[in-house]
Amino acid sequence: MLKSFASTAFSGLRTASQQQVRCIQVSARSFNVKDESAPKAKRTVVSSAPEGTVLKGINYMKDGKDPVALADDAYPDWLWEINDPEVRNARIADPLDKKHHKEARRQAIKADNFIRDKKT
Repeated sequence: MLKSFASTAFSGLRTASQQQVRCIQVSARSFNVKDESAPKAKRTVVSSAPEGTVLKGINYMKDGKDPVALADDAYPDWLWEINDPEVRNARIADPLDKKHHKEARRQAIKADNFIRDKKT
C-alpha cells in the first residue's frame, strides 16, 4: 500500500513538472513578438510581375479565371522573406521555432543514415 502511494505521488509530481515546463514554453513563445516601434528595413526584393499582369497557369478551378498581380505593397511582409537565407537561418537558430526542431531532426536522420551506410 505504501509503495503504491509513493509511486502515485511521484508520478503526480512528474506530471506536474512536465505541465509546468510546457506552460513555460508556451508563455515564452507568446512573448516572442516583433517590436513594432523599430524601424522596418526596406525590402530589396521586387516582384517579377508588375501590377496588373495576368498570371497565367496559376488558376486551378474549373470555371475560374487567372489571377491578376497586385502592387507589391498589397502583399504581406512575410511573403518577401520566404526565400531570404538570413531569415531562414535566424529561424533555425531560434530554439522556440518549429524550423529549429525540423532541421535538427533532418540532420540527425542524415547522420544516422551516413553511419549506417559506412557500416556496410
